[in-house]
Amino acid sequence: MVESVDICPNCKLAVSPEARFCSNCGARLDDGPAEPGAISYSRPEPKLFGVLNPTPTFVLACIVLAASLVAFFTGGPVLGVILLAVAAALFVLFYGAAERDPSGRVARAALAGNDRIRGWTTSTGSWARAWSGAGRDVVRLRREVRALNGERQRLRPALGDAAYRNDEDALTILRARMHEIDDAVATRERERVEAVTRARQRVDDARVAVRPTEVIAPEENGSERER
Repeated sequence: MVESVDICPNCKLAVSPEARFCSNCGARLDDGPAEPGAISYSRPEPKLFGVLNPTPTFVLACIVLAASLVAFFTGGPVLGVILLAVAAALFVLFYGAAERDPSGRVARAALAGNDRIRGWTTSTGSWARAWSGAGRDVVRLRREVRALNGERQRLRPALGDAAYRNDEDALTILRARMHEIDDAVATRERERVEAVTRARQRVDDARVAVRPTEVIAPEENGSERER
């Protein structure tokens, strides 16, 4: 079944072909003159009171930071430290203003950068914990495998001597112990592989968590879409 729909030129969402106003944003869909008594809708812009404008605050912080660097290079360390402290305070004020009013380009860029840095910091910590834990497990398991292989090397001469003397009791005991050693070595090798696999999975999960979300704009094919 094919249904013809229109696209709102304002919010880009699908609307019914018979609709005269968008049900999402209220924009007028036809180009004809407005009838008497027609209702128009405009979305009001938010007005914030008592909030610093983020962009001028950021510009002022950059100017003060540059002045502090100039003071350091020109032999005024005390003035440079004071200006650096003022610049840091202005950057803190800027970030707080950006959180309250993220409408500007600079504010959005600062918030996005902070979120990206925070995500990568968290992800790096997860990677470090995953690989450090796996490294400790691998070292421990390899040490145990070396000890078991050393015991196996010591049992081989005793096993050959028991076979030479036809000592069935000693052969039975030594062979059973050799099988136990082989099973223990195989178990520890599986545990080593599982530890590395778990660490890689944790790293992959952390990478997915910080991967930016891809935003795909709706496709527009003229004024109609078939679905």
